[in-house]
Amino acid sequence: MIGSIRPVFAGLVPFWNKVDDVAKHDPFTDALTSARLAESARLDALLNVRDARSLRLAGLREMLVPQLVGHPMAQGFTELNIQPGETPRLWIDLISSVVIEPDTRNMRLEQERDGRRDVLHETSDVDEMSRVVLKYIAHRVIARERIAANGAIPQAEPESGYSIGEVLYVWFTGAALGVLALLVAAIAMGLLRF
Repeated sequence: MIGSIRPVFAGLVPFWNKVDDVAKHDPFTDALTSARLAESARLDALLNVRDARSLRLAGLREMLVPQLVGHPMAQGFTELNIQPGETPRLWIDLISSVVIEPDTRNMRLEQERDGRRDVLHETSDVDEMSRVVLKYIAHRVIARERIAANGAIPQAEPESGYSIGEVLYVWFTGAALGVLALLVAAIAMGLLRF
């Protein structure tokens, strides 16, 4: 009886090895095709949104650059670099940037402070954002001048090195402690006897 039982799965080949036997228009193949097309469309839409955000930031940058050219105080202070990525940013200076959030129409002027981002202004009008950014840059330049005038910017003082007397004192102290430690170790191991 046992010898006459054939294994049920003996003649089966895994379905991924049967490429020629799959029908060209079965429902699962159609579903896979439509899912791949939908994913492709979604990725194209995401790339288009990212490109649209980058283009809007580039437009804002093109509006700001001619207004800041020729002003030496603004040239050394502002960056106006577009950082690509998931959320493109137009960096104004080291702590502030403009992003297109939460949709592709609104622009936000953000400032990073203490590990958080504060929204300073939000608008959908490029001209208004350009005026706000110029005003922000002017206020930052004035604040920088005020700090420099008050002397709050610490000037680097030349480091005073150690005097020869201090170096010799530390060296002799270290050498004496080293010799003392060797004597204690020799006595403890029984190499020296008194």
